[in-house]
Amino acid sequence: MTILSAFTRYPDEAALIGRMLAGYADLEIGLMHCAKQVRGDLDLALKTMFNGRGNSQRIDLAVAIAKRPYDELGLGHEFDSAIAAMRYCLRIRNLYAHCTWWADNTGELAFANLEDLAKLNVVVNENDLHNLTVNHVNVTHLQAQFNYFEYTDDLLMGVLQEGNRKSGKQDIPSVVVPAALATPPLKM
Repeated sequence: MTILSAFTRYPDEAALIGRMLAGYADLEIGLMHCAKQVRGDLDLALKTMFNGRGNSQRIDLAVAIAKRPYDELGLGHEFDSAIAAMRYCLRIRNLYAHCTWWADNTGELAFANLEDLAKLNVVVNENDLHNLTVNHVNVTHLQAQFNYFEYTDDLLMGVLQEGNRKSGKQDIPSVVVPAALATPPLKM
């Protein structure tokens, strides 16, 4: 096996990375539901957020259509916290989305981002590949990041349900805005 062969040596790390990369879309859908809740219009929220490409743009568009209604409900701070958490999850997702992964015999899964070289205003040659910044991850670090993804999902659901309560719509009483969770480090 040559594609992601390092993941076979680090299956627990691979599972967490995969869940964050694939699961980020669920966070975007949760944000769309928050926007839909206060606007009362799924078509507007869906088409505004998902008509184009770009994860950062989707967050910005959700803010554009939902910030004022959440402010009017007295939930501006909670919505802002959810947006900040979404942006941080996007940073985590983007850190891992365009990487090459390998086992470098350190006992931890190694990765480097090829975009770092591509952004340089120089001609890249074979030797430059050896100069990539090598980063490492382990289960403890990735689990903390994954826990932040789950916190963000809970935060989005809490904001949505609190919006339902404040606007007199049906809600799920047991779902509340969770206490703040500190952001885990991007890199070890």
